[in-house]
Amino acid sequence: MLHPDTRHSNQLLYGLLLVLFLFLLYNLGGWGVIETSEARYAEISREMWLSGDWLHPRLLGIQHFHKPPVTYIISALGMELFGPDAFGARFFLQVSLVVQVWLVYLIGKEMFKEQRQALTAAVVYLTIPAVLLSARNLTTDSFLTTFELAAIYTWLKYKGDTKTRWLYAFYLLLALAFLTKGPVGLIFTILVAIGWGSSRAGNKPSSTWHHLPGLLLFLVIGSSWYAYLMWQDPQLVDYFLFKHTVQRYANPETFGRSKPWWFYLVLAPLLSLPWSAMLLLKIKQLKALPKQKRLFILWILVPLLFFSFSGSKLILYILPVFAGQALLTAWVLSALPQASLTKIMQASFAYLLLLAVALLAAPLLPIGVTLPWWVLLFPVLMLVGLFILWKQEQPPLLKLMLAVVMFTLLLLPYSTHLFGYNPDFTNGSRTIASAIQEHQLEHRPILVYNKLLPSLAFELNRSIISLEDGSSKAGAGNSV
Repeated sequence: MLHPDTRHSNQLLYGLLLVLFLFLLYNLGGWGVIETSEARYAEISREMWLSGDWLHPRLLGIQHFHKPPVTYIISALGMELFGPDAFGARFFLQVSLVVQVWLVYLIGKEMFKEQRQALTAAVVYLTIPAVLLSARNLTTDSFLTTFELAAIYTWLKYKGDTKTRWLYAFYLLLALAFLTKGPVGLIFTILVAIGWGSSRAGNKPSSTWHHLPGLLLFLVIGSSWYAYLMWQDPQLVDYFLFKHTVQRYANPETFGRSKPWWFYLVLAPLLSLPWSAMLLLKIKQLKALPKQKRLFILWILVPLLFFSFSGSKLILYILPVFAGQALLTAWVLSALPQASLTKIMQASFAYLLLLAVALLAAPLLPIGVTLPWWVLLFPVLMLVGLFILWKQEQPPLLKLMLAVVMFTLLLLPYSTHLFGYNPDFTNGSRTIASAIQEHQLEHRPILVYNKLLPSLAFELNRSIISLEDGSSKAGAGNSV
């Protein structure tokens, strides 16, 4: 039977996951798909759903082999369930985030052998802004992170009890990560596996020969799509091996995602406030970190440096870093004295208070935000909730966890209306699509000149014609 503390922690976690999932689904289709990345993934998934061809992704009718098909297949299944709209495209993205929070909890239990610490890590993870961003914008990164965290968990389980089923699950999940984003999908998992080091004392793996069939399982499944396409067209060997591996990393202009070398070193802390500030202020505490110190260096610092040298940079490329950060934060919080926790709680309340006031005042600021008055009830509830929690006689860590969860859950619906009522912020085509439908022009040929607009094809659920005369880059032009 489960220990009472274990049952209580599990009940809290599953209740939290259910509430989180419901809030994530709220008004999920309330804003159009966002150019450029989300619109591209959504439109490829729509065309895959429409054609039934699961192996040859197409963007605006043209074969598009930039990424393996897993993300497109998952999103197309969402459209099969809910229709070819923004809700259907994003549905399994929300499932992915909920599973990630659960996996961070499971990994925390394996690492710390302490339920409350694992629950703290899960709460920290789901309240990191970059993590929430990954569930609002369809890309491969959230699904990739889910497979990577699942692989990390199975590796920790294997090293803990040496049962070979965990080892085979590890290699299978590695293959799924590879089929989601190619070789980059292996980086975090392998680094964490190295960082975890030897198994627990007294549990020496006696089945090392199982690595050979496990590796074979990874190679067969992970390379299956690539091998199939290269068998059909040998020219894709150069395309996969060089353009999408070597050039993407080495040449910043290959995919137009050049960013300065410090991009991640600045953006990662900013998009993980307030937890990043807490870690930086308590950096001396990390010296007391036990054997996991090597693990967190390989989970957080090494990937940050590796991706900083990459020519192609987007913030969600380092999404798995934040799971490591959440676990590290949970360990630091558990090691701090009550006086330090009280100061952290007070500073975090002040930070959340400022954010809530900013959200409430957004329509009054000179940034062009338009919101109906009833949407402002969400930041008002944030302020009321913070006030009530502040007055409660509870341990500081509990008050902090309750405050960040409450703030995050209310931020989710507020953000959907912010995007929905301010389409210019999302750079989509829903306004254009609505105008076309209003004038009953959706059945006429639609030409987009000198601009790729997969968002328009997606919003109209039909094919469009893209024309480029070579005088300007895609992304600058007009639609007709």
